[in-house]
Order: sequence, then C-alpha cells, then structure tokens
Amino acid sequence: MPPTRLLIVGAGYTGLEIARQANHLGFELHTTTSNPQRQRDLQDLGATVLEWDALGDPSALLPHIDADTALIYSVPPLFKEHQPATSPEPARHVAPVLNLLQAAKDQGCTRFVYLSSTSVYGDYQGAWIDEAADLHPNRDQGKMRRDIEEALLKAPGVTTSTLRIVGIYGPGRTILTRLKSGRYALVDGGKKITNRIHVEDLAQAALAAATRHTHNSRAYNVSDGEPFAVHELVSFVCEATGLPMPESISLEDYALTASPLAVGFWTHSARVDNTRLTEELGVKLRYPNVFAGYRPLLEAFNQAPDLP
Repeated sequence: MPPTRLLIVGAGYTGLEIARQANHLGFELHTTTSNPQRQRDLQDLGATVLEWDALGDPSALLPHIDADTALIYSVPPLFKEHQPATSPEPARHVAPVLNLLQAAKDQGCTRFVYLSSTSVYGDYQGAWIDEAADLHPNRDQGKMRRDIEEALLKAPGVTTSTLRIVGIYGPGRTILTRLKSGRYALVDGGKKITNRIHVEDLAQAALAAATRHTHNSRAYNVSDGEPFAVHELVSFVCEATGLPMPESISLEDYALTASPLAVGFWTHSARVDNTRLTEELGVKLRYPNVFAGYRPLLEAFNQAPDLP
C-alpha cells in the first residue's frame, strides 16, 4: 500500500512546495522547521509542525512515524568540513541521518527519500552523466553527501531513494535580484554548462520517489534534462526585462572576493541526464527547460519590478 502520511524533515523552500503538493494529494502532513514564517505557511496547509534539531534525538519524531509514513529528509550536511570516518562507526555527518533512518525503520517506516545534490559527481567538464557515473566530489559538501548516500543505499530493510538535485529555481529564487542590483557576476562570459530544475518539478520527483512501487534502493538525477550555457539564461532574462547585461569577469578576478562555494559553481560542469527520473519514476515535467520555467516568473517581475 502507498503511504498516507508524509514526514518532511527540514521543510525549507523545497519542503514547502512538497507539502503543498502532498496536501493537494490528501497526505496527512508532518514537518520540521525552525523558521517562523515557514511554520505559519505549513500550518496553513494543515501540517503538524515540529521544531527538531537534526543533531538531536530522533525519538521526538517517533509519534509522527508509522508503517504508513514516507519520510523525506531535506537537511543539508550539518558540518562545514568533511571528516572521514576513522573507526567502524559512521562519520559524524552520516551518523545523524542513519540514526533517524533506524528510528523510522523501528516504527515500521519503509520509505526514506534523501534530497542530495549533483555535487556528489564532481567536475565532468561539461560531459553527459547519468546515475552510473563515478562519484568523485572534490568539495566538502559533495563528499559529505556522497558518504550519506552510500550509507543509505546500503541500509537494509528500508527502500531509500536518493535524489541528486541540480540547481533549483522558482518563485523567489531566480537570478533577477542579483541582476537588478548589479551584483551578478558573469564569469568567463558565462560559457559554463549548467542544469536546473523548477521547484514544482522537484516536489513532483520527491513525491514520486516516496510513493514508488519498486522496493530497490535507487539514486535519481533530478534535472529538467536540458543543460544550457549560463550566458543563455542571463541573456534571456535581460532581454525579457530590459535589465542590462552584466559584464564578463575572469575566474581569477572573481575568486579574489567570492566565497569558495561560489567559485566552485563556476569550476564544476556536467550535462545531467534525467532518463531514470522520467522513465522509471514517470515524472512528467511541468517545465521542460529553464526558459519555459522562467517565462511566468519574468511576466510577474515585469508587472511588479519593485517587489523583491
């Protein structure tokens, strides 16, 4: 039987959209977040909202988990630096996730969805990759996510789905604010190849993974499957809004003031294949490419350009 209850651990931007769609589908909703506005938004959907520290004791969540529950874990790695395990015990960044997984399994939960990232792949210099590609991350966040993925996919007695997510966009999360303020850096002319997924399609994917009929643990790339060069989107947005096209800056100059995480975006590139997402999970994308997804967002911006 498919689950009838959904527990979203770490209901942020993506988690709220998952909750909206799950509410429409009739799920009993339970969520965790410490953000006051997010708490109100979730309560408006009829969700039970909990405050829970992801480093804390998972027993506080047990009353909200049973055999009819699917659990979606949407918490980023809890540490800044990757520290490999030095003993048979799980690494410090893996242990909290496995502790929650075990607690959920003890309650009869058999479906666990982990929202990961394509950062686990590392740099493929613009080549096409699918879920069989080697994982060789060279940034701390990617290394920690890789370790968590590997532990979850090996866990017995529960169906784990790992979603390797590309850059997320949607209402309130676009390049418009930075372009409007003149803070957008077009590094090396924006020739880098990148990938995107609209938050509504990401939510679809998470719910499809939570309710899928197969019981083998799997990883899924979550992308619209239409990679593009960064300058293509920037040009598209500037032409549609009348905003000025930002000047190009070299990676070397950009790195003088940008954070390592921001620099990393411009030094890692791949074309992410989504065949498993669309064919195995059966996700029908509402926004088949970033340009289709941006059009309604740009229309809204042009009607009220002074809104954030």
